[in-house]
Amino acid sequence: MKHLNNQYSTLVEALNQLAKQGFTHNFRIDDRGLLTENSDQVILSKQVTLQEFHRFEGMTNPSDMSIVYAIETASGLKGTIVDSYGASGSGQISEFMNQVIQKQFD
Repeated sequence: MKHLNNQYSTLVEALNQLAKQGFTHNFRIDDRGLLTENSDQVILSKQVTLQEFHRFEGMTNPSDMSIVYAIETASGLKGTIVDSYGASGSGQISEFMNQVIQKQFD
């Protein structure tokens, strides 16, 4: 099944649909790399593939923007990372995501 980026109306809708597709882990990023919600095992950017991403703009405040990344690790863990989008976004997350393998998007 081909998935398009930016296909959801809300962040909640995106997270719910991605969970149904198996993206169930809530990842976080620190200065060491990617971490799962229940472990301190570090996953390096070269072990991660970006499968999809979806951006959202706030309904009442255009500066209230967010992005959800749907990623998969080399070991098969699938999950998401949510960040603010634009100037208020995390530099650490942006830097990490710029280094991951990116699936060819249509």
